[in-house]
Amino acid sequence: MSTDPRHVIDAIDGVVDDWEASSADSMRWAPPEQHEPDLFDEATKLLAPLAHAVTELLRPVGEAIDNAVDRLIEGPDDRR
Repeated sequence: MSTDPRHVIDAIDGVVDDWEASSADSMRWAPPEQHEPDLFDEATKLLAPLAHAVTELLRPVGEAIDNAVDRLIEGPDDRR
């Protein structure tokens, strides 16, 4: 290996040139892939909030039924 300072500068310049040439290609940004929404995606977007609302509406009814069944199962002697 040569100890000439010019040789070191040339080597550094070569590495920088190689890095500049390859980094432009490797760092290129690509937009995310776009897919067309299908019927299932559209139905999910429309029906998911509706299903959630129905669930929240029926929750008190389910709790009332659960309490009534618990009272029937316990019987009059087991009540506190």
